[in-house]
Formats: sequence, C-alpha cells, structure tokens
Amino acid sequence: MANVAFIGRLFWREYLALVISSLLVILEALIRVITLLLPQTFIQFCYNRSKELFHYFSPRKHHQTRPKNRSTPIAEAYDFTDLCALYGYYAEEHVVQTKDGYLLGLHRLGWRQGEEGARVNAGENSVRKKVVYLHHGLLMNSEVWVCITEKERCLPFQLVEKGYDVW
Repeated sequence: MANVAFIGRLFWREYLALVISSLLVILEALIRVITLLLPQTFIQFCYNRSKELFHYFSPRKHHQTRPKNRSTPIAEAYDFTDLCALYGYYAEEHVVQTKDGYLLGLHRLGWRQGEEGARVNAGENSVRKKVVYLHHGLLMNSEVWVCITEKERCLPFQLVEKGYDVW
C-alpha cells in the first residue's frame, strides 16, 4: 500500500471537512446531470417562478420626499424588459442552456416602435434583419445597455431604429 504523508497529519475536523466537501462535489455533479436532462419548458417555468419570487421578496422602495426626476423610473424598473418598456420597446427574454449545462439569459430587441407584431428572422415569410450581438462587461448584465436616461444615447435603441435585430 502506498504511503500517503498527509493522512497522519490531519485532525479529525479536517477529515470531516474533506468528506463533506467530497460529498458536495458529488452532489453538484449529480445536480448538473439532472439539469442537463430537464426539458426546456420546465427550465423556462422554473426561471419565471424564480423571477416572480425575486420580485416578491425585493419590494420597490418609494421615496415620497424626493421629487421624481428622469432617473426614478429607471431605478424602479424590475428588469431589462421593464427598462425597454419605459422607452416604448418590446423586449423578449430567452433562456438558453449551454453544452456544459449553464443556463444563460438572453434579451432581444427585434422591433422598431410600432412593428411589434411582425415576425423577424423567424424563417420564411418573415422580415429579414441583420443581427447585432451586444455583450456586457465582466460582472455586469444586459441592463447596462438600456439604463441610460436619454433614448437617443442608448445604443440598442438606436440600432433597432436603424433596422437591426439586436441581441
């Protein structure tokens, strides 16, 4: 049998920590396999319920003493779709599962104001638009693209108005 030098040097608490951490790694791998096998409709259902719970447990803060300015509606918006709606745009949310099991949230602005009912880049008999993909920086989210107080300075809105399908 091989002589392992660190076995005799550990205290019982360290053995316990090794066993528990190994069990947690196994549990994480099991959850990852289960997640990979889940159908997309169930993932979307869980995503929507978790979003509702998040909004339920994080109430909006109302400051009655401060006068409302242009940034107040932006600060009170719940998410990307609410921010887009402030400026009159319809935004889609998509949850995509990557090959390694990560659930990735994507947002789409595909319609100019007034053309929300049109099918864009959805196969034959749909409006064809060039696609623009915008990616946020590290430790940020897609809301940074649309949280500007002036619509004219907001790159995604300007691209949509120029006829692009913005993701």
